[in-house]
Amino acid sequence: MMRPFFLGSLLLAAGPMIAETLDPGNPAPNPPAMTKAATAGPMGTPADPDRFSKLPQLLLEDTKHVVYAPTRWDGSDWSTFGTGAAAVLGTALLLDHPVAKVATDHGHASWDGPAKAVQNLGGTPSVFIAGGMYLGGLAFEDPEVRATGVDAMVTMGIAQLLMTIPLKMAVGRSRPSANQGADDFHPFNGGQSFPSGHTTQAFALASVISEHADEPWVAGVSYGLAGLVGLARVEQKAHFMSDVVMGALIGTGVGKSVVHFNQSLRASTGARTVVASFEPAFGPGQYGFSLALTF
Repeated sequence: MMRPFFLGSLLLAAGPMIAETLDPGNPAPNPPAMTKAATAGPMGTPADPDRFSKLPQLLLEDTKHVVYAPTRWDGSDWSTFGTGAAAVLGTALLLDHPVAKVATDHGHASWDGPAKAVQNLGGTPSVFIAGGMYLGGLAFEDPEVRATGVDAMVTMGIAQLLMTIPLKMAVGRSRPSANQGADDFHPFNGGQSFPSGHTTQAFALASVISEHADEPWVAGVSYGLAGLVGLARVEQKAHFMSDVVMGALIGTGVGKSVVHFNQSLRASTGARTVVASFEPAFGPGQYGFSLALTF
């Protein structure tokens, strides 16, 4: 039983690394007033932060913003972070064993296909969606669509490379498919179950789309699909519930933080586009997505 407590201790010690996972509301100093859907200025101007040549600089600024976020936290922020850490630890202690047992004892062969299709939402297709929005923004000369793609790609990169992958290696938790139980940890020399990379990716995309959308139902659909990715990973015996919860916190927190920060770097004038709908489109032997925008 001490292994889950090790997991919780490592999570708390990683506070500076999982910056703003729960409270991303720390924009840059004196940001311009904006609505929920970010506005963006004229494309191609020297001040345009989303120009292709400026993307490396933007990635660096976003990374610094996330890494140094704890230096801007107050007591309320740390309390919120502690609540999230407790939620992950509580899930590990209370749900990992019984949920894994249910997935093993009551899994049905008919669920395998849909689960594999859904979990792909947290893989390569999410990168294609982000890249497609960026290219679409360029093609239609729409800075807001392009900004959504930029924020999504930056969020995925930071969440995966800076947080999820290092935590996987540091924790070294065995996957459920290894049949070693939920308490099998080999730090820096073991499995890669904690946290769930697919869930991180799915929630990173969902959070960015939601922050750029005006309609609440878009956020509901986006986060709902991301949640299905996490459940699919549990059904596939690739992760425990606490792996999924941690991945969701990382993806959501980084996404919100990146969007809020980048909004402060963009001009407050120009054409405005919001995401009207985002939903999967499955067919025999294939899967895809439907994305609708309002201009």
